[in-house]
Amino acid sequence: MKQILYLLLILTSSFVFADRNIDIPQPADLDLVEEKLLLEAIEIAQEAVQNFPDDADVWGQLAHVYLIHGWETPAIPCYRRASLLAPKEFRWFYFLGRLTKERQPEEAVKHLTRALMLNAEYAPAHLYLASALRILGKLEDARHHLERAKHLQPSNPFSELWLGEIALARQQLKLAKRHLENALRLNPRQSEAHALMAQIVTALGDKQAAKRHAQAARSPSQYGELSDPLWWDVLQAGVTAALYAERGRRYMSEGDYTSAVAEFETLISDEQKDIKVWFDYGVSLLYTAQHHEALAVLEHLLLLLDKDIEIQKQRSTDERAYLKAQAHNYIGQIYYETGQTAAAIRACRMALQFKKNITDSESHGQLNPSDYATFFSNVHANLATVYENTGQLGEAIRHYQAALELVPSQLSAHRALAGVYWKKQRYTAAEPHYKQVITHDATDVQAIYRLGLIFLTKKDYLEAISLFKKVIAIEATHVRAYGALGVAYQELGNIPEAIGAFERVLELEPGNKVVLDKLRELHKLK
Repeated sequence: MKQILYLLLILTSSFVFADRNIDIPQPADLDLVEEKLLLEAIEIAQEAVQNFPDDADVWGQLAHVYLIHGWETPAIPCYRRASLLAPKEFRWFYFLGRLTKERQPEEAVKHLTRALMLNAEYAPAHLYLASALRILGKLEDARHHLERAKHLQPSNPFSELWLGEIALARQQLKLAKRHLENALRLNPRQSEAHALMAQIVTALGDKQAAKRHAQAARSPSQYGELSDPLWWDVLQAGVTAALYAERGRRYMSEGDYTSAVAEFETLISDEQKDIKVWFDYGVSLLYTAQHHEALAVLEHLLLLLDKDIEIQKQRSTDERAYLKAQAHNYIGQIYYETGQTAAAIRACRMALQFKKNITDSESHGQLNPSDYATFFSNVHANLATVYENTGQLGEAIRHYQAALELVPSQLSAHRALAGVYWKKQRYTAAEPHYKQVITHDATDVQAIYRLGLIFLTKKDYLEAISLFKKVIAIEATHVRAYGALGVAYQELGNIPEAIGAFERVLELEPGNKVVLDKLRELHKLK
C-alpha cells in the first residue's frame, strides 16, 4: 500500500521538483539486479526521496527497501537522514543502532541510547544496545540492559543466553548455569546455550550432563524469533520471492491465514519448485476453509515430491518422506472436515506408512526426532478421532494408545482415550488416563467427576468424596457432583451429610423425583 501511495505522489507532483538533484545512496551492485519487481520498488522509493527530500518517512522507506534486500551499507545514510529530519522519532535511531552494532559499536551505542531516551519500553533496543556494549567490553552496562530486556519481554531467550555468557566470563558459574537453564527452557534447541552449559557443568564436575549438552551443541541451532514489531515495517518492503514467503509464514505463525494465502499466491506458478511454498500455501488454504483448492495444492505437492528430479536432488529421502506424511495428514483433515470419513481414514493411514521409514533411518537430515515423534503422535490421534466419531471404538483405542507410545505426555490423547474407555464402560482402563489429565489440568471438571465415579464404584468413598468436592469448588452448580456426593456419604453412613448434598440437588433442580424419594428414605433413617 505504501508503495502505491508513493507512486501516486510521484505521478502527481514530480513536475514541481524536477529541478532538484538529491544525492541518493546507491547499492554498489544495482546494475546486476535483474528482478523487475525489485527494480521497480527501488525506483519508486528513490523517486519519492527525490520529490520529497524533507520527508523522513520516504527516506525511511528507501532504507527499508535497501535493508530487506541485503543492502545494509546504503541503508545506513538513509536512516541517518530520516533521523535528522525527525529527531523525535524512535524508529530511525533504533534502525541505525541495529545496523551499526557489529561494525561500529560506538556509533550504535549513541544511536540506541538516543532511541531509548525516546522509548525506554522497547525490549529489542535494550538487547541490541547490550550487544554493542558487550563488543566494547562494557559488561556491566550490557548486563543492565539485558535485565531490562528480560523484564520487558520475558519470553525472549537472548537475554538469558547473553546474561549467562557475561556471568561465565566473570567465572560466576552457578549464576551462568541458572541463566542458561532459563535460556534453554525458552529455546531448547539453541546450540550456543548447550555449548556454554557443557563448559559450565564440566567445571562444576557433572561429566554426564556435560556429555549431554556437548551432544546437543553439535546439532544445528534453532533460533527463537525475537519479537520485534518494527521489523515488520522492513519486511513489508520486500518484493523478492523469499520475502513474500517469509511474510506468508509470519502471517501463518500469527494465525492470519487469509493474509498468508495472499502472500503465497504471488509465488504460485507452474515454474514454482519450492515445495515448502506449495506446502504452506496448501495449509493456509485449508485454514481459510478453501478445501477444494487446498486439496489440489497438496496433491500437486505430492506429485512434485514423487516426480520432480530437481526437487529429489535438493531434499533428502527423510525430508521428502516427512513432507509427504504431513501432506497426507492435512489431506485427511480436509476430507474429515468435508464429511468424507472413509477418505480421511485412508489419507491418515497413508501418512503413517512413512513413520517406519523415517524412524528407522540412520540419518534424519534436518529433522529432529522429537518433531516427527510429535507429528506421528498427532496423526495417530487424528485417525483415532475419526474412528471414534464413526463408532469404531476399538480402532480408536488402538490409535490413541499408539499416539501415547510416541509422546506419553500428550494430554489431549490421555483425555480422549479415557473418554473412549468410558464409552465402552471400561472404567478401570480409563482411571490412569483421567489421573494423568487432572495431574496436569486441575480444573478439568469432567475428568475429576468421572474419576470420582470410578472411585465410587470401587467403594473408595473417601477418595470419591474428595474428588466430588473438587468439582463443586470449581463449578458450584454441578448437580451430578452433589448427587454423587450424597450417594458416597450415604454409603459411609453419614446420613446428615448425605441429606445436605441431596437437598442442594433439589435447590438446583426443584422437583427431582429420584432425589425426593432418596430424601424421604434418608429422613426415615435419622
